[in-house]
Amino acid sequence: MNDLDTAIMHDVKNQLAELALRLRKRGDARAEMEIAMNSSRRLSEMLLLSRENSDQLWVNADSVNPADFLEILAAEYAELFPDVIFHVDVERAPACAFFDDALVRMALGNALHNACRCARSRVQLAAFEQDGMLVLEVYDDGPGFPEDVLKSGGKLPAAVSGAGTGLGLYLAHKIAELHQLNDQHGHIELSNDGSGQTNGGRFRMVLP
Repeated sequence: MNDLDTAIMHDVKNQLAELALRLRKRGDARAEMEIAMNSSRRLSEMLLLSRENSDQLWVNADSVNPADFLEILAAEYAELFPDVIFHVDVERAPACAFFDDALVRMALGNALHNACRCARSRVQLAAFEQDGMLVLEVYDDGPGFPEDVLKSGGKLPAAVSGAGTGLGLYLAHKIAELHQLNDQHGHIELSNDGSGQTNGGRFRMVLP
């Protein structure tokens, strides 16, 4: 993909995002808003994939408050999915973490969108520290990840549902891996809860 193609895709992506914002303000075009947001997100995925293939995908880490980060993300998707109950667990979240806000927001936004589409009624976001790493988690009470997605662990493009491109988890894996501190690299973890009447898909992005 050349620079002109990239510039055109970036411009179209921004226009779709602007359209989604205007539709949100109207308050009576939820389906149309989701179409615009989906299209903008897919263009973002293609742009990141192009950068990754050209070895031009890198991390610009800065100080981020994980609690605020997840609260804002949940509020955005609560407008898009008003029938879903959102719970944000940040009691164990550190006051500050260092990661690329834009890249991680795109990865978590994709995971959250998938969770909202698959959930029966509830989605939970959480942030906490574990073994010296920051864990950002998205969990839903739906049927869980397909077996082939669990086997790939996000390292290969695989669609969570028929509505996706299959690039979201793959790019999330790449984004997490680019976050490095000393000899530690970030990664993602996918699992199904397996309790109760549902499997419940659990997405974790683990960052150093």
